[in-house]
Amino acid sequence: MDNINEERLKHLLVKHMLDDLDEGEREELGKWKAVSRENSHLLERLSDSSHIKKRYQDFMTAVSGREVSSRKVPRRYFWGLATALAAAAVLLVFLLVPGLRGGKMITYTAPQKGIAHLVLPDGSQVWMKSSSTITYPERFSRKSRNVSFAGEGYFEVMENPSAPFMADCDAFKVKVTGTKFDIKSYRDEKQGFAALIDGEVSIIYSDSCGVEREDKMVSGELSVFDKASRQNKIMKANTTIYSSWIGGVYSFESETLESILKEVSRYYGYNLICSDSIVKNKVLSGRLQMGDDVESIITAFREFLPGHIKLESDTIIIQ
Repeated sequence: MDNINEERLKHLLVKHMLDDLDEGEREELGKWKAVSRENSHLLERLSDSSHIKKRYQDFMTAVSGREVSSRKVPRRYFWGLATALAAAAVLLVFLLVPGLRGGKMITYTAPQKGIAHLVLPDGSQVWMKSSSTITYPERFSRKSRNVSFAGEGYFEVMENPSAPFMADCDAFKVKVTGTKFDIKSYRDEKQGFAALIDGEVSIIYSDSCGVEREDKMVSGELSVFDKASRQNKIMKANTTIYSSWIGGVYSFESETLESILKEVSRYYGYNLICSDSIVKNKVLSGRLQMGDDVESIITAFREFLPGHIKLESDTIIIQ
């Protein structure tokens, strides 16, 4: 359990939810958080009152068999320090942290300079770009197939109407029964994307008022979710370009130089520095062959924008 045993971790997470950690416990939990992106992601969720409220509603709906309005969620559930809240917090730790609910959870991170391919327990397939991470159970349940994902991945989901497939991407979720789609959702970026190549999916998210929304998509549509405004836009697009990277080709249409080189730097494990605001916002379209050598790609940009692109050690510079 990442250097903290399970019981100790549950204790610390509950105290974190109650805002009752002392300095030593806060440092201990901070070290656990720093071990992996998944740990950091889980702790963020336990700090998100809207996410906790939604999981509480889901749980109460499952128990009672009927919908629970957000107005019926007791305020003291979130902010009080009574015994009832402590008990509820323990329950939510089990609901929110997959590894503490029993059953083995698998986390995989794609290596640098390559594309990883995984077959999930139900036979669904996912291709992942460098440094992308997926977490999923060793076995899916009969009623749901839930995974957590960060980065960029192309999914081919096996059809199963009785067990919807849900990809949780932090800012939004993609719900499907069987289809082909690409997700791009990095935690350090302001927007998240979902491109539907074939089939139908729903984008589920909470808007700026905390109201849950579900936007349905059909083949050939692109979803663009703005994390700051909590707004989602769906538009027609050439979605095939969003899966071309599986074959080692990065295709881009009307993207800024900064966005393009951010993809390149992420793929090869480089840093990116942008010191010229005009050049970095130059809009380009084209294709890049992603091989083993970043030099050839940077050389192409140097020829196109002489004097503005530089490669120093492990850093790409737009100047």
